[in-house]
Amino acid sequence: MEDNKIIELLKVGKHDKVFLNLYKNYPQVEKLILSKGGSKEDAKDVFQEALIIFYEKVRNTDFKLTAAIGTYLYSVSRFLWKDEFIKRKGQQTVDLSFEFTSEEEMELQKAIEREAKFKQIESVLTQLGDKCLRLLKLFYYEGLSMKIIASKVGLKSEKIAKNQKYKCLERAKLKVSEI
Repeated sequence: MEDNKIIELLKVGKHDKVFLNLYKNYPQVEKLILSKGGSKEDAKDVFQEALIIFYEKVRNTDFKLTAAIGTYLYSVSRFLWKDEFIKRKGQQTVDLSFEFTSEEEMELQKAIEREAKFKQIESVLTQLGDKCLRLLKLFYYEGLSMKIIASKVGLKSEKIAKNQKYKCLERAKLKVSEI
């Protein structure tokens, strides 16, 4: 399957066949991780993280592929393993074969930071409770008006829904500041 077709299918949510195709890149990543002191389990974890980063980048941005998808996944995996390797070893210096160009480093670091932020926000949202979570999803993800949201969540008025949303956001901000 061609790279452009893969991206097109991911953007419209048809990812079953796409992921099977993307897993053809796994052996190269496994070889890299094994050669850099990791295990097969490490390789699986790193590759799955790279797939998630790739998927979110395609779905959430105007992604422009500048290399083959296999190359992209390999580079992201290499960067993820470098980061994990440093954490495990507690070292500040790493084998030079891990080094990237500054542009690659910045782009991949941004992707990793964005993923970490998503995980933190997801954690905060789950702590808010079902009612808050539902209200915020209806407003931010589904783009519904406060009047419609009020009726969907069983509130008496649009004003009460706005107040609830405000309280939920304030609780979320407080929880984020505690992180």
